[in-house]
Amino acid sequence: MKESIAEYGILGVVSKEPMSGYDINKRVRTRMGAFWGISYGQIYPTLRMLEKDGYITKKVVINENRPNRKVYSITDKGIEKLQEWLLKPAEPESVRIEALLKVAFGEHVPKNAIIKHIEEFKIRNVSKLEKAILLEKELKTQLKKNEKYFYSLLTVLLGKNMHKASIEWADNAMKLISEQI
Repeated sequence: MKESIAEYGILGVVSKEPMSGYDINKRVRTRMGAFWGISYGQIYPTLRMLEKDGYITKKVVINENRPNRKVYSITDKGIEKLQEWLLKPAEPESVRIEALLKVAFGEHVPKNAIIKHIEEFKIRNVSKLEKAILLEKELKTQLKKNEKYFYSLLTVLLGKNMHKASIEWADNAMKLISEQI
């Protein structure tokens, strides 16, 4: 079976600390959403495959009033697999932003329709920037206790800067469109 980046993403997440599939999904969305994502439907099949291959282990935590939790931990073999991947060159980045695709073909609709797409794009990035700022503070606090959060902080800082740049672009684009009217 061809390896997927999802395997490495999950191995990396559980290398920080043991967690459930739900926790993995939440961690990816909150800490990595600016640069990587995984569908909920990918998580459990990937966890089963990683466990079958000996890269992670599963411990069932019994809960009396809630469903039992399956908590996954990385094994030494999983760390080796993660390290091998980390040492390989990264694939080139690819970005897909539907709003920008619509802007690229904006001459086919009224300008106010394109401005609306840009405004919505800006609103999304303002929200993501606010979340990145909160996450940056949280990671800096955790960093005082454990240095393993340093590299996670670096990725959050890039996301923060990307959201700032997107907001600045949106403001400039809307200004340019209104000057053109």
